[in-house]
Parts: sequence; C-alpha cells; structure tokens
Amino acid sequence: MVQTTKAPSAMEVLQGVSPEVAAGFSAMRTAINKFGPIDPKHQELIALAGFVTAGLEPGFRTHCGRALGHGATREEVQQAVMLTLGASASITHVSAALRWTDEVIAARG
Repeated sequence: MVQTTKAPSAMEVLQGVSPEVAAGFSAMRTAINKFGPIDPKHQELIALAGFVTAGLEPGFRTHCGRALGHGATREEVQQAVMLTLGASASITHVSAALRWTDEVIAARG
C-alpha cells in the first residue's frame, strides 16, 4: 500500500523557518480581522476572492473552508468567486476556483 504524506501548509513552513515571523503574521491577521465591522463569514469570502485573483489554490481552499465554517453557502462562495470575473480574475482562474469550491465542499462531507 502506498502511503502519502500531506505537504506542510504555508504556515507550517513559515513556523519551521521562523516561529517569530509566523507568530507575527498570525497576530497581524488577528488584528485585521478585529479591526472593523465585517463579520467573519464575509471576511473569508473577501479573502478567498483575493486568492481567486492570484490563482493560489492552497489559500483559496483554506479560506473557502473557513467561509463555509462561518456559515457561507455554496452559492455565496460561488458568487464571491464569480464577482472576480472580469474585474480582476481570468475565466481560467474563476473556473478553477469553482472546481476547488466543489472539492472543498465534498471533502467536508
């Protein structure tokens, strides 16, 4: 039987190189999240839209899962993805993110 190992997350890599920098990054993100009136679900939808634009699948999957965990629906995630189309993301990035959305939802059960 082939055993696969999960690649470390970006944060795990950062922690391995510099725990201080990783802690600083986490503190910054916490401060940003507490800064204004936007609720966690919408913060995550905004964040995942940024990852769509950049075409960064790991970050998208992380923030998609968080958005779902804060009560976002499939349709809300899909709309956040689609809002980037033509504004900042290509059709290739958007179609990939729509696939990633379905995969994240399927993995959540």
